[in-house]
Amino acid sequence: MTAPTGPHDIGTVSLHLIDHARQDPFLPAPHPRELMVSVWYPARKAGRRLAPWMPAAALAYYRQELETVLGSPPGPSPDVPPPPAVMTSEVSLDGVDFPITHAAEGAPVDRSAGPYPVVFFSPGADQNREQGTALVEELASHGYVVVTISHTYQAGEVEFPGGRVVRGRPEQAPHVALPIRIADTRFVIDSLSMLKAGQNPDAEHRPLPGGLGACMDMARIGMFGHSLGGATTAQIMAQDPRVRAGVNLDGSFFPDDIDTIQVPPEETEKALILLADRIGDRPFMIMASGGFGPDYFGALTSIVWHHLRGWRRFVSLVGTTHFSYTDDEPLLSQLARAGIIPTAAPWVGTIDPDRAVAAQRAYIRAFFDLWLRNRETHLLDGPSAQYPEATFYPPA
Repeated sequence: MTAPTGPHDIGTVSLHLIDHARQDPFLPAPHPRELMVSVWYPARKAGRRLAPWMPAAALAYYRQELETVLGSPPGPSPDVPPPPAVMTSEVSLDGVDFPITHAAEGAPVDRSAGPYPVVFFSPGADQNREQGTALVEELASHGYVVVTISHTYQAGEVEFPGGRVVRGRPEQAPHVALPIRIADTRFVIDSLSMLKAGQNPDAEHRPLPGGLGACMDMARIGMFGHSLGGATTAQIMAQDPRVRAGVNLDGSFFPDDIDTIQVPPEETEKALILLADRIGDRPFMIMASGGFGPDYFGALTSIVWHHLRGWRRFVSLVGTTHFSYTDDEPLLSQLARAGIIPTAAPWVGTIDPDRAVAAQRAYIRAFFDLWLRNRETHLLDGPSAQYPEATFYPPA
């Protein structure tokens, strides 16, 4: 995993949150909704051990799933060459060490420059909160508190205290999944507000790093997400005024209450225009794959994009694919370099992985620096010689 570039060391701590006011919709018997989140923050490492990328029990399941995925490359894409004939279903990750993060577990908070803006992250469908680590660490190293959310039963696997692992259920349609994710995210924001007020929202009341609540500025909240997490970000902004700025990483947009496959197109269009209207004047950025513009991705993206009325940017990275915006970009590229798989291109495109991560980090941080810190870097003004793979739409 590429080291973050900011001046701060990083700490991380996980929280087990239980929403006693809401029944888990995935369970047949009444049971409150349970979530796991991770909080990443500027820290003083103080000799503590670095956190693993994913806890051990969940990683065991993830390893098996990844072997299956790598043995069945995705279908052809217009911007990615077909996989080589040598790609087979015999991929084994036995003996492969997964990365260690750059964050110290439970490290004391660096209080020298706080309070820090708070940014929430929602992963894509069937994705784990850990799969945004490369981007999350970068923000934390530059003075943000970042909260990553595992949407239980929508994530591939979630490990709870004591090693209990909850596996994902079959992927739900967006109009089914989104209301659950929206309620999850608003509950997590409420829980962090409790932490800010001096309470410990962790279900087991495990000790938390001193000063963690005090270091958060809950008046400066942003959010970003990948794929369905990007759609969640837009819906949160439409429904919760506490979130001031949002980024959608290669995701579409969906109404949260209608099945876009079953209703007439004009009803979907009306709902998407309403979504854009409810985001209002707050800034929104879309980062997309392949170098393509908003109209390439179809009506679900283009309708919202063309009706956003606040500050907006659409930046698309040439040579990327959908999963370039996850930790698959560095992880699978490392497996290819080690000869474990012939190539990572079918999943993460042809872009150099270090360039992909650097560009994503730069544009996401520039966005939140501008809108949560009032720091202008001018990177978002238009094309940059520093990142030639980034295409702006409409062209600046």
